[in-house]
Amino acid sequence: MATSLRSIAAITIFIGLFLAGLTSRQITTDAAALMSAAQSPSPTPTPCPASQSWITSTTPPQEIGSPNPPPVGQETNCQFYQFSWQWFLSLAQPSSTSPGNRVFETLNVFQPDVNNQCSSPKATGKAAAAKALFVRLQKPTLATIQPVTPGELSQATGQPLYDQNGNIVFYNVFYNPTECEATSAGFKPNTVEIKISWRKLTAPDPTYYTMEANVEGQQMLLGLVGFHLVINTALHPEFVWATWEHVANDPDCTNPQPAPASGWSFISKTCSTCPSSCGTSCNLLTCAPSTCNINNGGKKIKNPPLTGPANQVCRVYSDGTDPGPMTNGNNNDTNRFNIDTLNQQIPLGYLAQLPDGNPMKIWQNYRMVGGLWTNGGVPSTGTDVQRGSLELANTTMETFFQQSPNNCFTCHRYVVPPPANNNPLRVSHLACALFPTSMTGCSPKLLVQVKKPVQKKKPAPKK
Repeated sequence: MATSLRSIAAITIFIGLFLAGLTSRQITTDAAALMSAAQSPSPTPTPCPASQSWITSTTPPQEIGSPNPPPVGQETNCQFYQFSWQWFLSLAQPSSTSPGNRVFETLNVFQPDVNNQCSSPKATGKAAAAKALFVRLQKPTLATIQPVTPGELSQATGQPLYDQNGNIVFYNVFYNPTECEATSAGFKPNTVEIKISWRKLTAPDPTYYTMEANVEGQQMLLGLVGFHLVINTALHPEFVWATWEHVANDPDCTNPQPAPASGWSFISKTCSTCPSSCGTSCNLLTCAPSTCNINNGGKKIKNPPLTGPANQVCRVYSDGTDPGPMTNGNNNDTNRFNIDTLNQQIPLGYLAQLPDGNPMKIWQNYRMVGGLWTNGGVPSTGTDVQRGSLELANTTMETFFQQSPNNCFTCHRYVVPPPANNNPLRVSHLACALFPTSMTGCSPKLLVQVKKPVQKKKPAPKK
């Protein structure tokens, strides 16, 4: 992914150069003071410190600002990102109870072809996840995930995402047992959903967290390229939405960063290079050759194969945030500052300094893109209530859905009754497949409906 290295150039000068020479204790005690000296947006936001203890902590906070959460609506932007990072790191750790799995892989694996899953047998673990991969052919506008298993592509139509090797992107979803404790009134606090995106690696790459999978008879090594994490609290039932990407996914559309040595995963060198005709300011959406067709899924493909023409992708909004200082009461400058400085402290600092062989070090190759929530935990449809990264998108999940004002709440609206058709469970696109329709009010078209493969007729026996 194109982490916003350009927007944090000043921060990198004073943090990035000194991190390698400091002890962990020095980083912990000095980061806040040093960050305050950076050339940051005016007025200077309050520094947002991280802690090395988060890397090994198995007890993430239950509320924003824990252990002493402020009254709802008085939390700081920094506290939401600290909360998100603590949860991410706790879930990314090796499981102490399930050898070979990370904590997130011990959660329930969403089955793309089963309804009423909370009342059905559960599957957990990396092996189960490898058998539950699916493809997304369109960004759903309805409150459903609309998965398509690889075996059903021959009967599907849509806009899949293909990397630069022409390989289709796969997805997994995990949810914790707390989600199945929901009632018609809503989800219990600390309900967790995770969506993972994977790309096929043509050769082993030590910068990726990986998973082996057999897809339609093909043995594949998959590298994790996107990690969506959503979690609610008692004071924030709308869920806090946060997302991470691999550093080599793609650049910003505006003044794109140089490609890594191995090249970008989702855009070619030609399409990610600014022509000289663009001058000093380049936007790939307007400057790149028209043949690149950037961020455009093109025509819907009937019977899409596992391999196809590579898509060309860039990030429209660095840090999921428009360039203005304020939007609808949201402080964009502070939002960018907190995302960037935490990325400097955690993946580029604490994680990068871990010794080789430490299982957490792999996450140094991933960056937080941004987060989203509402002010005071109110319904997301209110006027000027959304906070954080107001244009939040993961380029491997909302690839063709990055136009403003789209963000997570565009499709995952959090509403509360009344009126009667407002169902708080529908903030989750898993709800229709997890619970009975009597609880969710989901119509049949919102249920998981995977068509069975067409059976070829056997030839009539010869007489």
